[in-house]
Amino acid sequence: MSEDPKLSTKYLMVESSPQSDEDEIDLLEIIRTLLQAWKTIVGIIVVCVGLAIAYALHAPEVFKSEILLAPATEEKSGASSALSQFGGLAAMAGISIPSDSNVEQVLATLQSREFLRRYIDSKKLLPVLFEEIWDADAQAWLVETQEDEPTAQKAVKSFASILSVDEDKKSGLISLSISWKDPIVAAEWANDLVKQLNKQLREQAIADSKKRVGYLEQELAKTTLQDMRAVLYKLLESEKQKAMLANVNEDFALEVIDPAVAPEIRSKPNRKLIVAMGGVCGGFLGIFAVFFAQLLRKLKSSSEKLQS
Repeated sequence: MSEDPKLSTKYLMVESSPQSDEDEIDLLEIIRTLLQAWKTIVGIIVVCVGLAIAYALHAPEVFKSEILLAPATEEKSGASSALSQFGGLAAMAGISIPSDSNVEQVLATLQSREFLRRYIDSKKLLPVLFEEIWDADAQAWLVETQEDEPTAQKAVKSFASILSVDEDKKSGLISLSISWKDPIVAAEWANDLVKQLNKQLREQAIADSKKRVGYLEQELAKTTLQDMRAVLYKLLESEKQKAMLANVNEDFALEVIDPAVAPEIRSKPNRKLIVAMGGVCGGFLGIFAVFFAQLLRKLKSSSEKLQS
């Protein structure tokens, strides 16, 4: 006996309708539950926003002072090119002429533990970095034992956390920034760091140049060959020129394009963002709390039915 197609279609519609009705009921149930518990959700949002406001108002302000730098290579290019011209001849004579430090080496020195330790020691920044445990009147640390006193290693780690160095590979410009609660101090540290780095690298270059000049003069005194003496004279002249440029050039490694100034606007905390995030988190927490409470009620009701 053949089955009527209309009856089959009607049968399928009847079979599928309970599922769609169930989905609509579940969605309506969710909406109804949220509407019934709107006071709870709003209350949780208000509490979270209040906590966010309290945190935003009491969070310490941080100011970011930036200094814009460029590699100072133009003044040294003359001496460097002169040395490169005679590099092969110097190698034949058994003389090694080291190359100038590149930007990566300069920035690595700037962020090195040794350089930062020297800067902290020269400026006596240990009590400033850990002022919460420093008694200025008694000139002593507010710690129970001597082992709890901040060390040079801890000071370097603390200072490195407020120091940021970014290099733009396209333009070659370097941005150095210090983030600190005092905007004037932040600008002072940023400018002083560059000054001390240039001073240290300049003094090191002058000392190395003097050693090479002394070595070249010794070799010149021992050599009788005219060709070799000519090479040594040219190398000696180039090395003295390099030492002279290092003596007169204060921006030896990094040239200051835009010095750091005390910022007027804080970088942290972003109070509007904190309050907004508090409201969003409060909304999610409120919805979660409502459904969690409903789940607990269902579980309790199910357990009571099973016991009965």
